Amino acid sequence: MMTEWNENLTPWKAPAPSNQGGVGAIETYDHIENMIWQTRSAPATEYENRLGDALEQVLANTHKLDEIVAGLTELGIRAPDGEPFTEESFKAELAKLAL
Repeated sequence: MMTEWNENLTPWKAPAPSNQGGVGAIETYDHIENMIWQTRSAPATEYENRLGDALEQVLANTHKLDEIVAGLTELGIRAPDGEPFTEESFKAELAKLAL
């Protein structure tokens, strides 16, 4: 489940933020873990870009899985095998792309 804040963010060292640079810094940069989802091993493919653009359009109107799949179908976005997405194939594709 995604939260609305970064649970891993180091809290301020002082009770309030400072107006001086580096004082009470939020992060100590030598201790930040570079999580795998923050990097890509290659540029996004044309398919990934089209899917991402379509998802931006669809997610502006709904967050319900069945409606997302229907919205992708309506926009002509198909699964990598050329078939229209099903709920299961969409979830599998997102899981694959998240690696």
